Amino acid sequence: MKQKPQLQRAVLATAVSLAVLQMASHAQAQTAQSGEQQVQAVVVTGSLIRRVADEGATPLTTIKATELAARGHTELKDLVLEQPQSLSLGTNSGAAGPVTNLRGLGPMRTLSLLNGRRLANEPLQDQYVSVNVMPRMALDRVETLSGGAASIYGADAIGGVQNYWTKRGYEGASIKAEYATPEMSGGGDTKSIGAIFGYGNLNKDGYNAYIAVDHQKKSALFQADRPEQHDPAILRTLGLGILPDARNASPFANFGFTRAANSNYNPAYATGCGDGTYARPTLGNASANTPPTYAPGCARNALYWTAITDGSEITNVAARASWNLSGGHKIDLDVLHSNFTVQKFRGMQVPGATQPFTTYSLPSTSRFYPGKGITPNIQVVGSNTGANTPTMYIDATKTPGTVSNLNLNNRPIYFQWGPAELGPAYRNDEQTNNRLVLSAEGEVMGWDYRAGLNYGASERDTRVGEGYILYSKAQEGFDKGILNPFGLQDEAGAQYLRDIQANDYTYRLNKAYNKSVDVTLSRALMPLGGGDLTLAVSGELRRDSARTFNAALDYVLKKADGSYNIDAAGNVVQSDLVGETPQGVAKKLKRDISSLVMEIDAPLTSTFLLNGAVRADHYDDLKQTTVNPKLAARWQPIKELVLRSSLSTGFRAPSIMDIQNPTPEVRTQVMDDPVLCPSSQPTVAGTGTPKAGYTADQVCNVTTNYWTKTPNNTFLKPEKSRGFSFGGAYEPIKDLALTVDYWGLKLKDVLGALTIAEVQQNPTKYAEYIIRGSNGVIDHIVASQANRGQTRIRGADVSASYRFPTTSIGNFDAKIDGTWYHKYEFQSEKDGPWLQNVGIITNDGRFGGAGPNSGLAGMPQMNPRWKYTAAVTYTTGDWSGTLSQRFQTGLTDLTPRAGSTLTTVDSYSQYNLNVRYKGFKNTTISLGVNNLTKEWPPLTSNSIYGGGYVTSMADMMGRVYRLSVEYKF
Repeated sequence: MKQKPQLQRAVLATAVSLAVLQMASHAQAQTAQSGEQQVQAVVVTGSLIRRVADEGATPLTTIKATELAARGHTELKDLVLEQPQSLSLGTNSGAAGPVTNLRGLGPMRTLSLLNGRRLANEPLQDQYVSVNVMPRMALDRVETLSGGAASIYGADAIGGVQNYWTKRGYEGASIKAEYATPEMSGGGDTKSIGAIFGYGNLNKDGYNAYIAVDHQKKSALFQADRPEQHDPAILRTLGLGILPDARNASPFANFGFTRAANSNYNPAYATGCGDGTYARPTLGNASANTPPTYAPGCARNALYWTAITDGSEITNVAARASWNLSGGHKIDLDVLHSNFTVQKFRGMQVPGATQPFTTYSLPSTSRFYPGKGITPNIQVVGSNTGANTPTMYIDATKTPGTVSNLNLNNRPIYFQWGPAELGPAYRNDEQTNNRLVLSAEGEVMGWDYRAGLNYGASERDTRVGEGYILYSKAQEGFDKGILNPFGLQDEAGAQYLRDIQANDYTYRLNKAYNKSVDVTLSRALMPLGGGDLTLAVSGELRRDSARTFNAALDYVLKKADGSYNIDAAGNVVQSDLVGETPQGVAKKLKRDISSLVMEIDAPLTSTFLLNGAVRADHYDDLKQTTVNPKLAARWQPIKELVLRSSLSTGFRAPSIMDIQNPTPEVRTQVMDDPVLCPSSQPTVAGTGTPKAGYTADQVCNVTTNYWTKTPNNTFLKPEKSRGFSFGGAYEPIKDLALTVDYWGLKLKDVLGALTIAEVQQNPTKYAEYIIRGSNGVIDHIVASQANRGQTRIRGADVSASYRFPTTSIGNFDAKIDGTWYHKYEFQSEKDGPWLQNVGIITNDGRFGGAGPNSGLAGMPQMNPRWKYTAAVTYTTGDWSGTLSQRFQTGLTDLTPRAGSTLTTVDSYSQYNLNVRYKGFKNTTISLGVNNLTKEWPPLTSNSIYGGGYVTSMADMMGRVYRLSVEYKF
């Protein structure tokens, strides 16, 4: 009978282990020399066995918290942004906060740990943990293991593991304040304060307890704060901001006489649409046609309404109580409370598909009705009967003819409109992550033991902030003549707007939980030629669970029969809240995972080490068991040279929300119907032509619903991976260290979502995913998770460090850490073509949202050929200074925006300088400058980046000055 692959791997792993034991029985024992200095062994990331940190067979990068401070980091986002092994998003990383993305495989394929154990995942996607939850003041070091680590840690470690270690023991007190501000005016300021207090000496007293608190607040930055970066003359070369632009909703409304045609006229156009802060005049993009068609009106000013970076507020509290007991036993109690809020700016909110109408109306009885004294009438040319829509007059050369005042004939008028006085709307994505861990370690009957009880809980509470109003109340304001749709409000109107906001209303709530118990035992079995043969076995029982909640009914509209307007699946169909839709269906989700791990360290000689591990994980909801072995070797032929290699397998299980999601996740996009409004640019809205029998208002440039999650995904399979690495470290001369590791990964059954762009570009191929109503118009599109294809990546990690000989003026150290991508190719669907993705940028859906690129906040994955971080540090007496650089190569743009010929995205380099002084008693003062050369993010004409800049590469702050003061009591 043919063996199953899982069984084959288990048999293979057992055979390898027995072979190692057999070789060990013939090896010569080695006795440690007396008087030799003993180095304390510790548990490091990637292994269950205590060892000296640099003696393992797998390359491990360790960065101390003091080094992060020396580089001038003001938040852990700076770490993941500059790490060459990580392709994390930068400025706008989404409402989930900044996340680590090792190997460019997506944050859901990087496992983030705190003190070697998992936290509860971000509860909306249930796939990753934001670095915002890690406590900075208590941080000791960060260990990064790039590449597969599933044989030790299980799922989600395909790209690697990033392990944040906090201090074990702290005496005294320290307080630290930081402030960072851009050189240019506007937002983007960062203020933070932290403190740590500890009591007890572990070595003398046998106990220690400390508590650490850090709080940080960052203000948002808007395009209006960086107008020179959004110069229309430059943006026009990118196909952006080509004036006259298409009209869009603004506080100076365009109106018409039907809901379907509500942008024929604008009373404010002739006077410039206000002072230009909120809106600007436009003739409409069709005025560039031959012959031109003019549509004079007002469009909202993107500089004012569009945020470059969102605001955020982070508060972390970490506490630890530790005891050293007699007999070498240790007990630790760790507590974490983390709370961070991303202030996600959404611009000006206008009615959408879930409101009663996508327009407001104004009766002729309103004091703001055009031609009644407050709002000027419109001049038109041509027939003006009071029952038709003549052409709005501009000037005699553009719209010649007899001019007359528009005969409104007291007809109701309709318009799209948004409030100016409330400013850009924002929502608050508040995320809480709590964890309690009780752990013990020591030795019993010759066995080293480590055991832990772990409880974690996370919550994501998404609430509307300012700028979100109620449709019914706004319409009532227009009916009663309180609100003016054609200009700024008077004091009564402004107060009315403030009163009809839905401030602090939770429209989506998700929770996730992580409970586990783990035990690890290890001991030396027998002496070998290079030391003891060591065995470690570990078991873990874990329950991951989640809760979703019914949508709050406060602003859900009712049907004629008095029932709430919610469909059979539980989705809200009609809401009074303009801009966001209440979401959720109450359900409790859970999965139980049981795991067993074995690891063997076999130092066959004093220069040759073999390490093998195998892990089995059983998922009850998937009814599957995965087995993942790993074999690694380390050889040191001479003192100055270490060679190492490894082979491993890995997996990523579909998340609990992927499998058991209780309700569709519905999103919207303005687009042309790819069948009924075909276009040569199907991903660009408003470029298509309606087919016979349909109007443009029905099928072109319309808001379309699409589902990114469906209620039943039990057909999904875990992703599987195979990986390898080989390389080594060389120290040719004293204090010069060089490392090179070539690595590769192959993934199959890659989980990814079908994207809207794919459907737009291939409507025939994906016709079954386009769900239409009885009138033939799109009801919604299904673009959810599936096992889509394979991925193959290869590259090399390189590093070099050198400590220069001591000089009379001080000490110099230099360091560089880089990653070079040899290959990154993937299939976006099963048996599909192989697509190359190194050194390119594209908004093709196959690249941006499918395969390994899915889940990155909707942005396309960018894989530069070469990325590195370099630093030079100078130390003399109480002074030290670090000049650091991060660099990545440029990209080729495969899908430039229409109207642009730019196909190259320039490389990016940023220099930071940080100077520290410790000359004052117990005080450390740091002064720094980020982005010394004031380098802006590179330009791009790719339409996925609406502002024309690749803001995921770098911040838009420009030059930033930093000040940090730390005082130790």
